Amino acid sequence: MHSVFVNLDGAQYLAGWRPEAGSLFLPTLSDSRVGEDVAVRVGIFGQAIRATLFGKVAVVRRVGRPALPPGVELHLDKISVAAAGFLAMAARGEPVSFQERQPRWAHERSLEVAHAGATLTTTTLNLSEGGCAIRWAGQLPLVGDVVELKLGTGLFAAKARAIVCWNQPGGAVDRSVGLRIVPGGRGARAWRSLVEKVSRSGARAA
Repeated sequence: MHSVFVNLDGAQYLAGWRPEAGSLFLPTLSDSRVGEDVAVRVGIFGQAIRATLFGKVAVVRRVGRPALPPGVELHLDKISVAAAGFLAMAARGEPVSFQERQPRWAHERSLEVAHAGATLTTTTLNLSEGGCAIRWAGQLPLVGDVVELKLGTGLFAAKARAIVCWNQPGGAVDRSVGLRIVPGGRGARAWRSLVEKVSRSGARAA
């Protein structure tokens, strides 16, 4: 999966946004291939709003010209279409009260996380169907980095991929990272099952 962070001016974003098709053209990732999964953290210049969009590469333009820069057109997943719409509101200068979050629960659970060739054991702070916030010891991962979460014990435990959506330096003992689970596959299904069990356990809403 490709993962990048990109800032666009409002006009540039709106020129690439096609709400009727649920697609977005981005002047980046032109080295991608059609069908590849992509996670993009998108910001609008002059606006505080940010959103992580997931999709598949539908069109690749490797060579461009001033009016048609190189880049890719993404077919966005269902959740990302809504987030892209809020970004469009921000790009037009409209007031936005969007918060990129789903119902979540305060829950501490030990997780094994793999990142950049290293593995660490950490604890969740809260979780939702779309992702979680976890404690993080050591150097923080970058927004857009891909991590892998081991969901359970044993050699054949399910593993879910996730994208770093934010990081919080905090102090010596309260560093934290926000993750969004990459949809699709056994790992994503195992994550949803885990969250359903937590939601039924009487965990406090966060």
